[in-house]
Amino acid sequence: MKRMTIYSFILSTVLTISSCGIFNTTNNSSSISGENYQEESITNNTSQPKEKKTTKNKKKKEQHSESNNSTHEMILSSSILNGKWVVYSAKDKTTAGDERPYLIFDEATKAMYANNGCNTLNAEYKLNNSYIEFSNVLSTQRYCHDAQYELEINDAIANVKYIKINEKGSEYYLTFYNSTNQPLMVLRKPNLEFINGTWKITKVNSTHCKNKNFELALDLEDLKVHGRVGCNIVNGSLLLDASKPNSIMFLDLISTMMSCPDLAIESEILIALEKAESYKKSKDSKTLTLYDKDNNAVLELLNTTEKYSQK
Repeated sequence: MKRMTIYSFILSTVLTISSCGIFNTTNNSSSISGENYQEESITNNTSQPKEKKTTKNKKKKEQHSESNNSTHEMILSSSILNGKWVVYSAKDKTTAGDERPYLIFDEATKAMYANNGCNTLNAEYKLNNSYIEFSNVLSTQRYCHDAQYELEINDAIANVKYIKINEKGSEYYLTFYNSTNQPLMVLRKPNLEFINGTWKITKVNSTHCKNKNFELALDLEDLKVHGRVGCNIVNGSLLLDASKPNSIMFLDLISTMMSCPDLAIESEILIALEKAESYKKSKDSKTLTLYDKDNNAVLELLNTTEKYSQK
């Protein structure tokens, strides 16, 4: 899916109006979201998985990291497990690159689909509290000379005994453990339910927006964006890349072409949406700041509704 560039239209419109005078993991530890997130070794003489204490090493600060960096374990449910999880690390290997291995859990059919960086797998799974078991595992038989994580991912699927999910900021982390409580694999999935709703545009670049008609409606279910930028309407698609933390992109943007008093600000907003590649949310999830590829803040949004329900 390619972005639809609107720079040409905006530039020509602004020029016309201006002329008129208008204006790294190791055993028992995994690195999460740019920080060293270490899980202490567990000694357990029973088969029951026990709570692990988590400690944070000194922060390795990530650009525009979440305001709330605390990590807490989630109550495991099929609905949280459902969906696509990107492999963050497998044993002592942290994944890298744009196309990372992944697992998809289908809650409705109790099926698992995966790509280990080379081959495609599918299986059935049973979830009983935190215990999970895969059966009828099938795999393609391609040979890939550069499959860095294939053996580790296959081993994790074959030997997982139980799983845990932790929430950190706006992301979930899923960890596979074997029968001796050793972590086999860590996977990541964005938790973006907060993004649903109508957002007032309060700032574009360094300019504050006072016009109440500057707003965007973000629809996570359909991955769509609708909005008003002054007197014009804008529509497009959302892309949320699970392989990149805090990823958000606005694609295929289309706008009406009415001449409005705030055309210069409108142009800045549309260009900012084109440039946006990541986000940071406030602790209360009411403010959303969008950043370009160079981590410059391009838009600031304020949530004005609990959920966007318009279809």
